[in-house]
Amino acid sequence: MTKLFAKVGDLDIHYELSDFTDPWSDQEPETILLYPGYCRNTNFWKSWHALLGRHYRVISMDARGYGETTKPSPDAFITKEMLAGDAIGLLDALDIQKAHWVGESTGGALGLVAAIEHPNRIASITLLNTAAKMGDETISTYALGEADQATAINKYGVAEWCRQTLQYRMDLSKAPKGMSEWVPREMAKTPTYMAVAAFKLFSNVDLTPTLSQIKAPTLLIVGSKCTTRRKTHMKEMCDLLPTSKLVELQGYDYGIHFLAPDTVVAEVLNFLHEFT
Repeated sequence: MTKLFAKVGDLDIHYELSDFTDPWSDQEPETILLYPGYCRNTNFWKSWHALLGRHYRVISMDARGYGETTKPSPDAFITKEMLAGDAIGLLDALDIQKAHWVGESTGGALGLVAAIEHPNRIASITLLNTAAKMGDETISTYALGEADQATAINKYGVAEWCRQTLQYRMDLSKAPKGMSEWVPREMAKTPTYMAVAAFKLFSNVDLTPTLSQIKAPTLLIVGSKCTTRRKTHMKEMCDLLPTSKLVELQGYDYGIHFLAPDTVVAEVLNFLHEFT
């Protein structure tokens, strides 16, 4: 796996690429694009490269303002279309016409946006614990008793804010030693102002009205220990998407893509073989 940068508009996008497909094959490998959840980065997808790279060209990227990708100025305006467009721009830079989009949490929501804005570029979508609309209880929980999330993030900083909300981000009972400290450190690679802007953006997004327009086959995976609201919401999303499949991953809460990568990747591969 190689760490690389691509010039896309005003960004230098950091991405990692792996391809362990047969070099003698006369067929160009299909591409899987791994898009991060809120304030996360390519490091959360490390194991996916090894698990998928034998079958697909695999790309993981740091989103605008995340990880090692260019940080916009504090007063910069960001939209969901802009973030989805950055990923399409990366595909353009790499001369890749079409990709299977795998996104976790808000990264999955942006896959839905990409499928609406750029339908010919998205071969399929996988949504991992993704909501088309953020729930009110999520917005309240992440405020940590402050006036809003922005106040909480600015008060504690990204790392400490993440640490205090970690039980809502990942299933701590499944976390190996060291992970509960590693996750806040990684998320803190995103500047405070960007974390505030991104949370504000996604807390105001509602993609529900667009779901019936999405033509790409869509896999939805939710942890069985997630909240009833999240599981119900993803079932409702599945019902609205024209070609879709919902899988409940037994025994897990949030953070499934880095807590149970082998199991989740197996579901993704089964889905791609069945629907694409």
